[in-house]
Amino acid sequence: MVSISYRFTILPLLFIKIKEGKAYTVSHRFESVASDASVQLLFNNPDTSGKTAYIVMIEVTSTGQGWVDIYRDNTVTASGTPLTPFNLNLGSTNTSSMTVEYGGTYTLGAQSLNTVCPGGSGVRAIGAATEVGETAEIPSGHNILIQFTNRSASAEDASIRILWWEE
Repeated sequence: MVSISYRFTILPLLFIKIKEGKAYTVSHRFESVASDASVQLLFNNPDTSGKTAYIVMIEVTSTGQGWVDIYRDNTVTASGTPLTPFNLNLGSTNTSSMTVEYGGTYTLGAQSLNTVCPGGSGVRAIGAATEVGETAEIPSGHNILIQFTNRSASAEDASIRILWWEE
């Protein structure tokens, strides 16, 4: 259930940011994540951006059960594969100042959140989406890393999606 404050405060503000061409989304699907294996997506606001990212939602979806952890202020040892944020106003030429990647090597910072993604395996596979974050503010020079660990007995698919605006 969506809280009253979220529905009446964040959603109208998000609509305004979409109209202004300042709202973005990014997602990635990880196929066949092995049992007990983890995948990670790093959302970074570079020191040089001069902007603040306002996270509206982080969503993790999987075909099986798993753990979801979010870490803040991580160190990138080796960069991964970059993802291109999508401007939610298709008529805008604005591009995001944030960098998003997966598959790099990271030294994890402080753990900010841990939760589960419900599901199952085999004939009991139900999968589910887990909204793992409410609104958050990420100033220049900070990042978050979302990690999904497959806790099913078999390989499962997972996706991570982030929705934000920046200014």
